[in-house]
Amino acid sequence: MAKLERDVEDRFFDIITNQKENPSSNAYKVYQRLVYYRFEEIIKNTFPEFIKNISEKKLEKSIFEFLKNPPNTPFVWKIANDYRKFVKKNKIFDSKKYLYELLYFDWIEVKLIMTEYKSQDESTFDWKNSYSLSPTCKIKKFDYDIINKEYKIKRENFLIIYNNFKINEVVFREINQFIFVLLQKINKKESIEETLNLLCTENEIDINEAKTILYEALNELLLDKAINKN
Repeated sequence: MAKLERDVEDRFFDIITNQKENPSSNAYKVYQRLVYYRFEEIIKNTFPEFIKNISEKKLEKSIFEFLKNPPNTPFVWKIANDYRKFVKKNKIFDSKKYLYELLYFDWIEVKLIMTEYKSQDESTFDWKNSYSLSPTCKIKKFDYDIINKEYKIKRENFLIIYNNFKINEVVFREINQFIFVLLQKINKKESIEETLNLLCTENEIDINEAKTILYEALNELLLDKAINKN
């Protein structure tokens, strides 16, 4: 089915982009509009917050530009991500850069829902263990205040985003920069205590105080399956 769908899409794109075919023909216009409506629906369904903050005229122009560079995936749910990457790479919305972060904010929810997860036995957080981010968890630095819906306000902030299986929804939580860097650095080769110790030494922070402050938050992330024991 994926190959058949790809063949149909290729034919659509050929008609849109191949200048040898008569662009004034009725067939061209019909195919062009059909493809546009299909991709408009995908983009509008995937990016609800983004759509609220862009005019129909600018959206239409960006989609037609996108269709001149056909998506490289046969899967409908991945097309939206190709659009997201395309408009950023080509600086389509550089006058309103917060739109790129809105696109990511909307997209990552879909991405994490679609990501498979192998359940692990529940365990209590232990500093002696090594941990890594779950496949259904992402951390990201934002330059705009997307989390508080103050989209146009520049504010450096750090989020952990994960699929919370207990409530069956993707959770967006703001974290401080120290936890963000710690989660960036955790790995299979050393315990999280060793990683924390290096980070505390670099920032002249007492490790025992840091462990006391961080334990509850990290244990909650483990129970929520945002981090996994290696």
